[in-house]
Amino acid sequence: MRRWVAAVAVLLLVAAGKVLAADWLIVPGQRAGPIDARASEARMVELFGARNVTRESFEVEPGVALPATVLFASDASRRALVLWRDPETRTAPESVLIRGERSIWKTDKGIGLGTPLATLRRINGRPLTLTGFGWDLAGTVLDCNGGSLVELGRQSREGLVGRTLVLRLEPDPTLRDTPAYQQTVGEREFSSDSEAMRSLNPRVYELIIDIAAQ
Repeated sequence: MRRWVAAVAVLLLVAAGKVLAADWLIVPGQRAGPIDARASEARMVELFGARNVTRESFEVEPGVALPATVLFASDASRRALVLWRDPETRTAPESVLIRGERSIWKTDKGIGLGTPLATLRRINGRPLTLTGFGWDLAGTVLDCNGGSLVELGRQSREGLVGRTLVLRLEPDPTLRDTPAYQQTVGEREFSSDSEAMRSLNPRVYELIIDIAAQ
């Protein structure tokens, strides 16, 4: 009897682990799936399997690389990169980065890789402010301007505050020779309601999710 109970308990734990590992919901400022403030690298191995958890350096800017943990390195639809508050022990995630054309990771408001600017504008309920294209921080959303996407932050006298989610967008590469693209190049700010941005309708290619400390 005790052996049977123990076996059932093990199966339940395994099942629970699979449920957590299949959780692709992003809650900005809290978690990315099961990756929250308590998710160590060892825990990620338990959830996703050792072959799906690898290490590599991530270049945050030219010449500056940080230790990172990569989930599903060979699967573009599930790939995510974890940066750490404690890179030597890897017990406290700081942020999760998701980049590419498409992914099963989605925020609690349905935003993911490939989401177009027009959809973000609709969800936000107000125009968004984003940077121009053609440089290192191209297409970064800077301000929700009082809209519902408060996780993107807002500008204040102290600078950008309240941001728990970074979104970066880029237009279709085939549009780079168009007048609309040329009008939106550079380290300048643009409204999502500008004629050029509406014409380009860039899509999300990168999400960076902040994970709050314990």
